[in-house]
Amino acid sequence: MPTLLTLDGTTSEVDIIGRRPQLNLRVDDLHCRVEELPSGGASPCDITINGQRHRVWRAREGDRIHVHLDGRSYSVGYQEAVRAAAQSGHASNEIRAEMPGMVVELRAALGDDVAAGDPLLVIESMKMQITVTAPRAGVIESIHVEPNTSFQKGTLLVLLRAVVE
Repeated sequence: MPTLLTLDGTTSEVDIIGRRPQLNLRVDDLHCRVEELPSGGASPCDITINGQRHRVWRAREGDRIHVHLDGRSYSVGYQEAVRAAAQSGHASNEIRAEMPGMVVELRAALGDDVAAGDPLLVIESMKMQITVTAPRAGVIESIHVEPNTSFQKGTLLVLLRAVVE
C-alpha cells in the first residue's frame, strides 16, 4: 500500500516494492535500494542508498520522521494513501505544534492568502529547523506565536479561515 510523504510542502507517493535482501522503494517514478548497515538499531546509523553510503540520524514523532542526512535536516510527514484520501478536504483550520520547539521565522502574515503547502513559519525542534506549511488553502486569520518564542507540543500556532468561492 503506498504511503504519502510530505517534505518541504511537496508530497510524494512512496511504495515498498520489496524488503529482502534490502529495501526496494518507488518514490514517485524513482526506484531506490536502501540498506541499513548493522548498528543495533541505534541512531546515528549508516545506510546505503543505491550503493552510496550515508550517515543518518533519525527520530520518529507521531506522523513525522525527523532525519539528518548529508548535513541537512528534514522533517517528513507521512500518511497511508488510503487514510489521506479519506481525509482529503477535511483539513483543520488550526495548525498546532506537533512537537515542542522555538519559532525561528514567520513566513506568512495576518490576512495572507495561502495555498496548500505554502510555508507559514519555521520552527526549531530537536536541533532541526522545520518549515510548517499550510495543510490547505485559506486566509491567515491569526498567528499565535512570535519569532524567538518557545512553545509546547499541541500549541496553536496559526489559525486559518476557509476561502469561500
